Amino acid sequence: MADELGLSFIQLQAPRNGVLLVKYNRPEAGNSLHPRLVADLLKAVRWARQNDDVKIIVFTGNGKFFCTGMELVTDEEMSFAPGSDFHQLNKELILSEKILIAAVNGPAVGYGASSLALLDLVYSVPDAYFFTPFVKWGMAPEAASSLTFARLMGHQRASLLCLTAERILAPEAKELGLITKILPATNFLDQVIKIAENLALSPTGSLLGTKRLMKQPVIKDLLEANDRECHLIHEERMPSGDPERAKEQFQNAQRKKRKLNEQAKGRL
Repeated sequence: MADELGLSFIQLQAPRNGVLLVKYNRPEAGNSLHPRLVADLLKAVRWARQNDDVKIIVFTGNGKFFCTGMELVTDEEMSFAPGSDFHQLNKELILSEKILIAAVNGPAVGYGASSLALLDLVYSVPDAYFFTPFVKWGMAPEAASSLTFARLMGHQRASLLCLTAERILAPEAKELGLITKILPATNFLDQVIKIAENLALSPTGSLLGTKRLMKQPVIKDLLEANDRECHLIHEERMPSGDPERAKEQFQNAQRKKRKLNEQAKGRL
């Protein structure tokens, strides 16, 4: 399926029992948000929207990480402009009539955490952690999290994530409403798929109609939040140079770390 759609950074498992499995597939980079991964994810979600065999989409990461947010080491710059793949991906998630489930198999950073609030159900392994370093990287909230986090957690606890980038563990994320349930790490994905397949046995009209009733009152607000966030990042944050300076600091720190490791190996 991935070959048919021309996907390189996303793995798709053919729909089975009404469930489509979508895997972020950049394990060597912590499944970070490379521009091509965003483009692939947008293609996959749009394909699922048009496929009647898909009732439920399960998102997970390949390897040890769920998603570690914005790609900091790449020559391809991400666009956040209105109409960009990033902007349209969030819009697709907001408007999707499919049931959207996350199987958080490891750390969820930046978009890996902020996008969870757009989904219907979120399951996590016990040792996952979550944080959103928007300010640290000179950016701003995305995936409508400036709205969803405050609605889920209240203003001050949302500020703890959005402003301070404090790391929280799965139990606290559950308490805050960011995740639905913590499942054992053993056979974690199989457990989530089983939940999804059982849910897909429900009458389609009832399943999707119930989601529509729950989502309809907030769709307009979510779309507007996505527009505001992308506009701010595109028109203010990116031109400010702050993200580029943060990226350079990160790359310098990585180079220094590699040099120290090489020196340590040389002394052995």
